[in-house]
Amino acid sequence: MARNKLLKGKTLGIDATTLEANAALRSIVQRDTGEGYPEFLTRLARESGIATPTRENLAKLDKQRKNKGSNEDGEHPHDPNAKIARMKDGRTHLAHKTEHAVDLETGAVGAVTLQPADRGDTSSLE
Repeated sequence: MARNKLLKGKTLGIDATTLEANAALRSIVQRDTGEGYPEFLTRLARESGIATPTRENLAKLDKQRKNKGSNEDGEHPHDPNAKIARMKDGRTHLAHKTEHAVDLETGAVGAVTLQPADRGDTSSLE
């Protein structure tokens, strides 16, 4: 790129965007037990005293549960790099974050990195 004079080397702009992963939140498995989402909720329901939980019981239990979106507790079995993140429109999805550096004078892209979506811009800048 330098040989072709695409980079002037004076000023780079850095931007990041969050991209939704092709993975569903319900397909996350628990890191400690390996349980899928339905099995995890069923176990929680039984531990709370519901012997044979219905779908309605599970939905109510899940809605009342705190800290349900934790990257430390679960991961997607086929895309472990996807992280639970809030999108710009407020929805929560599994996502990736891309960052790119652009030469502001020529518009040439100097670098592109893929970061965990749950990492803030200031911590992933380096």
